[in-house]
Amino acid sequence: MKDSVCQVEFHVPLQDGYFRIGLKTGWEGFVPGQFGMLEVPRQDGVLLRRPFSFARQLGATTEILYKVVGRGTAALSSVSMGQSLRLLGPLGHGFKMKEGEGDCVGVAGGYGIAPFLEQAIQLAKKGQKLILFYGARTKKDLLYIQELNDLKVKLYLTTEDGSEGEKGRVTEALAKVYKHSAPKVIWSCGPVGLLHAVQKWALPRDVSCELSVEETMGCGTGVCLGCVVKDTEGRYRRACIEGPVFPGERLEF
Repeated sequence: MKDSVCQVEFHVPLQDGYFRIGLKTGWEGFVPGQFGMLEVPRQDGVLLRRPFSFARQLGATTEILYKVVGRGTAALSSVSMGQSLRLLGPLGHGFKMKEGEGDCVGVAGGYGIAPFLEQAIQLAKKGQKLILFYGARTKKDLLYIQELNDLKVKLYLTTEDGSEGEKGRVTEALAKVYKHSAPKVIWSCGPVGLLHAVQKWALPRDVSCELSVEETMGCGTGVCLGCVVKDTEGRYRRACIEGPVFPGERLEF
């Protein structure tokens, strides 16, 4: 973990308020599912850093995917190439690779797609393939599709309005494909409703699953206690340092 001043190497607007930003971190890499606390320009009362999952490592540059949803991300969207921002990271626990035979499956919702780009890259280096179930509200909310296709990811796309892929929930597609079989591991990132649905599907089938929670974070280092989640023993766990990726059997929704 380092708190570094990082130069903005690229900042690319995507569709519907999404952006890709590349920061020259100098890292060799990170574990997919890890995140960082990124400084945003201090304007309109914005003071705290914002947590962002990492999407991929491009040489010495770390890419972050984000969507403008409030004052902090709106301020970030105004940043230009060549500017510098402070970034604390990599933070937290990411997804674990699982040895043995069987399918490696990801289930993503919305911009919960971010960690699966690097996950696909790392699996490809091991001669393995990611099978990805990716759901969103509309076609405009589906991201990194070309990059995932280039990595030979097996994609199952769903949208709530039917504008791309199958119409419906992404977990319905998961249940259909694995009606008579089971993957060796499921990694999931997205809204809490999606994580709960993946958990409810995987655990009764004895499928190993890891869930990346999306919690509001103030510090990213376990001090503020603003990102706690409840486990099955009734204890509260800090998503920033004990997560954000948790074993599915440990979380209570």
